[in-house]
Amino acid sequence: MGGMIAAAAMSVTAPAVAAPQPSAAIAALVDRFDAARAAFDPDALAATLADDYVEISPVGTVDSRAEVLGFYAPEKRHPAPPMRHDERVVRVNGNTASMTERKAITLPNGTVRAIRVGYVARRTGNGWRLVSAQYTPIPPAR
Repeated sequence: MGGMIAAAAMSVTAPAVAAPQPSAAIAALVDRFDAARAAFDPDALAATLADDYVEISPVGTVDSRAEVLGFYAPEKRHPAPPMRHDERVVRVNGNTASMTERKAITLPNGTVRAIRVGYVARRTGNGWRLVSAQYTPIPPAR
């Protein structure tokens, strides 16, 4: 019996370091996506996008991955207005995740506009990648 207790005691290991929660990984993915867009860095942006990525703009156009990357080419860079996000909600179901958030964009004249963004991500062998984003303007309060 003493041998079993000793064996059991020897099999106790240090506490395992928890892997990042998938919801935190999705939020970090969107943060990298936003940073790459703001910096007009198509290489960093490409690293966040799945090969079949599509984006629906606030005006309803559907853009392919190639079109999105082309829009953020360094030579097309222009100052990005200040933007903040809140109301993030992440849902993970296996290798698929969705995230919604509200973004507030401050225009040069000081006007603040809000937009709701929905993202879908897929877990790949290289980590999480966005497969789509949809931007829906929130009308100003009346």
